[in-house]
Amino acid sequence: MAEKILFVRDGDGLEIIGNRDGLVGLALVCLQLATLPEEGDEAKKLGNHYHFEPDMNNTEEGSLRMTILFKPHL
Repeated sequence: MAEKILFVRDGDGLEIIGNRDGLVGLALVCLQLATLPEEGDEAKKLGNHYHFEPDMNNTEEGSLRMTILFKPHL
């Protein structure tokens, strides 16, 4: 099955719509970000965010753009 995910406005919130593969893919992105190192040189080299955008072909047509950002000291 192809990975499918869509982010849409829902009133003043956000709705995430996905098939099984799409939701698993989103969970894996979150897990990878959550396990990044918090301090040190290695942390500075690694990307601390992931973009979902229709232009990047990782969301369905009509999706809002979405960035997931790891902020260790939030």
